[in-house]
Amino acid sequence: MYAYHLSEFDVQCAAIARGLATQVPLNVLRVFTWNQAELLVTGRNEVDLRLLREMTVYDSPFTESHPTMRLFWEMMEEFTPAERSMMIKFAWSRDRLPLTAADFSSKFKITRLHTSNPNQSFPQAHTCFFTIDVPEYTDLEAMTQRCRYAIENCTSIDNDGAAGDFQVEEDDEE
Repeated sequence: MYAYHLSEFDVQCAAIARGLATQVPLNVLRVFTWNQAELLVTGRNEVDLRLLREMTVYDSPFTESHPTMRLFWEMMEEFTPAERSMMIKFAWSRDRLPLTAADFSSKFKITRLHTSNPNQSFPQAHTCFFTIDVPEYTDLEAMTQRCRYAIENCTSIDNDGAAGDFQVEEDDEE
């Protein structure tokens, strides 16, 4: 019985190995441990903010030193690892970054979303281009609230641009 359990998945494992060998020579794959191979294939599950900043370009009027971009990076620093991954998924439709700058197919681009009331507006993503349009927020709390809503609730990549200039109406407190 013990011998049976040791080999009960041999057929399935051989099929996986044959399929994998069509993409990667098995003798090369044997150089890596399973952890190393997983890392090379899927990347790190933690978003490397230093690498992301290095691979970010800004569209005018934004620059790295623009007040809204300082708020953006402060927000990203304060996000949990899960929220950082959700932001990457919102912007790029994948939740992990490549391992190195050389592995990026394109840079992360942040452009200004023109809106009449920036602190009430939501960011928009263009996942095919790894680009987000960000209102010119002046308040970290407003930015964080709107970005959290977007990354938690806007997970479909089928409707790029369909939402328009969506804003939240504030309740009048009397």
